[in-house]
This record gives sequence, structure tokens and C-alpha cells, in this order.
Amino acid sequence: MSGVRVLVVSHACAVPINRGKLRALAARPGLELSVLVPARWRERGQAYTTCPGEESGYRVFSGGIFFRGRVGGHFYRSGLLRALREARPEVIHLEEEPWSLAAGQVLAAAALWRPRPALLILSWENIEGVPSLRLQRAIERAALRRAEVLIAGGRTARERLIRLGARPEKVEVLHQFGLDPGTFRPPAPGERPGVFTVGFAGRLVREKGVDVLLRALAALGGEWRALLVGDGAQRPELEALAASLGIRERVEFTGWVDQPEVPACLRRMHAMVFHSRTTPAWAEQFGHPLIEAMSCGAVPVGSDSGEIPHVVGREGLIVPEGDAAALAAALGRLRGEPGLRGRLEAAGRARVLREFTWEALAARTFALYERALAARGARDKVSAR
Repeated sequence: MSGVRVLVVSHACAVPINRGKLRALAARPGLELSVLVPARWRERGQAYTTCPGEESGYRVFSGGIFFRGRVGGHFYRSGLLRALREARPEVIHLEEEPWSLAAGQVLAAAALWRPRPALLILSWENIEGVPSLRLQRAIERAALRRAEVLIAGGRTARERLIRLGARPEKVEVLHQFGLDPGTFRPPAPGERPGVFTVGFAGRLVREKGVDVLLRALAALGGEWRALLVGDGAQRPELEALAASLGIRERVEFTGWVDQPEVPACLRRMHAMVFHSRTTPAWAEQFGHPLIEAMSCGAVPVGSDSGEIPHVVGREGLIVPEGDAAALAAALGRLRGEPGLRGRLEAAGRARVLREFTWEALAARTFALYERALAARGARDKVSAR
């Protein structure tokens, strides 16, 4: 592919830490990359402001939006037409749900452009019944027909797209976010404590199942410590539960931890538990802390909610959702079998290097751009007959 112009439209890239893939893509020869993000975005209590300009080899466009912070409900009041006019994309990479209002807006704008850009659309959604609004369902049907390539954030999202009628050959599983394996590295001698340490990283909310982890730890017996990294509405309840179970002195609640400090926390863990529980409106779509933990040498232990079994794979252990006894048994096995733990640690790190670095994601994304352009060319030939 030579000199191809690509425009990425992504609210997620309004958060600077999510731009690693853009930097890796921009470093590839033969690619002229631009990105459009909201000028102002709010996510999990944090406010982000993006100014237009050049950054790490790619051009940044920013636009005003309506309904700031609503992932599926925001759309651009300015910036989109300018980005299309100045970037002149041959490929539009839409990192918004195919049912979102932003997707509908991009579909409508791209239909006016000549020559027509090839279109890639990302979807994370893995629950039936979403979206519920008729307009959004209509947008999704149009997006699934129009896209040359559909990117599913996980296997469960791919299965949903195919059930909706997407052609299987159009749907590729590819995670949206990667990591820097130098930052998320295994522990050096002395960084990890000698006592078996179980961890969690994420939001302290009910759907993350941290209460199940505490009950499992109470049943574990023997010597262990726990490190819970993160904060959330459920923290007071969880601290009270740990006290009632008689394990409060062995459980460290760190509270909110800034992103640069997270890898050091993960390196203290022998096992990282991600015991999400499914609700009627949500199932775990990936669990990014799982791959961060694997990269830092911690063995992932997950529930069977949503995408978790596919993320953990053969590099960790899976237990039934909500089963504290099974979780305790899995943790006991890891503590009691250092050889097993060592093999899983090495396998997890190797898989991260193979699949989840920013460079690995960029290479696969680049290949999808080629595929989308080829599909557009074939479709245009058919239309011209």
C-alpha cells in the first residue's frame, strides 16, 4: 500500500494514553494518517481537551460535539466536514459503535464524498437488545451493509455481529487498545513480595465481582496478601465486607492510582483476578487489566463472563461466575504449584508480545486497511458494470 490516506474517527483517542496505536501506525511507510476526536471529552470523571495540530507523525483534528461523554449518543457539531475535506481519506476507520449517532453521521457524510472512502467500523457490543432505539438499530443495519471491514473487539462481539446479519468474512477480531511491553514489564528481583499476592485492578463496582474475590480469599487459608488497585462506589462496602470476613488487615485498598503507577502495582502480584459478573445490560467486553497483568508476569484468573475466557485463554485459569469456592481453589492451586505458575507467567508474557503490543495491533490494522481498499475496489467494479 503506497501513500494511502486514512482518517480515524475515535472518541477514545481523546484520551492521550489511547493513542499508542496511532503512533505505531504513523511510523509505517506509505500511510498518511489523521484522527478526528472530540475537542472536549469526559470519561470516568476525567476531562480531556484536544487541540488540532500535528502529533507523533499524524494530524489531529478536533471538533465540537453534542452530548459530551455519551459513547453511543454523541455526534459532531463541527470538525467532521473539515477533517474529511482536508484529510481526503481513502479509508475511514470508525472507532465508534455501528449503532452510534456518530456512526450515522459519518455514514451520511461519507456518502457525499467522491471517490468513496473504504470504511472500517469497530464494535465492542456483545449483549443482545442493545441498542434499544429504533433509529440506532437502523443506523447499525446500514453500517453493517456499508462497511468493507467490521472490527470486533472480541469473539463475543463478532458472534453478535454475525447474528445481526454481517457476513462472517467481513468481521475480524482485533482489540482496540494495546500496551508498551517496556512499561508493563515483568518484575525485577525484589519487586514482587515473597508471600503469595493476589490482585485486582479496575473499578470497585458490583459488576467487577470484587466481593466474590474477598469471599474466596477468606476461604483460601494459609499465607497470602491481596492488593486491590482502583476506586469506586463499592469501596466502603468492600472494606466492610473484608472486615466482617476477618481479612481486612491482609487486604490493601490503594484507592485511585494514576496510570504511570499501575505497572508497579501489577508487578507486586502473583495472580490477578478479574471476576466480572454479567448483568442484563452488560457482559465483560474485554478486561484490559488482564493483558496488562500478563505483561507484568501476573497469572490472570477470570470468571466466565463475556469475553474474559477468550482474553485469558490458555495463559490463565477460568472459574464459574460468582463461584467463590472455585475461585479459592484456583488461587490455592497457583500458590501451591510454583511450576504451573511459572509456565503460565511465561506464556502470558509471550502472548502479549505476540498479540497486544501497540506495534502488533498497528500491523494488523494496517493489513485491514489493505483489505478494505481491495474490497472497495472489487465492489466499485461490480457497481460500474
